Amino acid sequence: MEAVEFKERKKVDLPDKKGWALTGCKGRKKYSIVPFNLDPYEMEKVNFKIQEKYNKLKEREVRYESVNLDNADLIIVAYGTVARIVKTVIDNAKKEGINIGLIRPITLFPFPESMIAEASERVNKFLVVEMSLGQMVEDVKLAVNGKAEVNFYGRVGGVVPTQSEILTEIKKYLK
Repeated sequence: MEAVEFKERKKVDLPDKKGWALTGCKGRKKYSIVPFNLDPYEMEKVNFKIQEKYNKLKEREVRYESVNLDNADLIIVAYGTVARIVKTVIDNAKKEGINIGLIRPITLFPFPESMIAEASERVNKFLVVEMSLGQMVEDVKLAVNGKAEVNFYGRVGGVVPTQSEILTEIKKYLK
């Protein structure tokens, strides 16, 4: 890696704060900003209307990619960088006689719960692989609804799971 040299910077005095700094309600009456009516019955109507929009989104906007689900011994659910790594793992596992499928959520809301539930009718093992401590694993468990076993493998702090680590986890899980 090449060295980086930082030039010394001149110290600059900031302009008077009066024209640009936030001071709360110092020197003036407090404002109360309320975006909508606080009547509980009106709020209930608003919430039902929002829920209606969410339900339409669930019907129309779910996006995912599915790879190699036919005859899969195990389905991995992964997104982002990890999903790209898993695609290579699928090819390597196939050479060893292990059939792995992938469901890659493209939208996390709405979550592809119907797709995962449908897949759990055919495959009884899921492995959620993430670069986190399991932000998505509970969603997968809810979608599977007890019809399949769901395990988790995650790396954190910016550590990217390798192909061999994921394949090792798969083999452990399939024993």
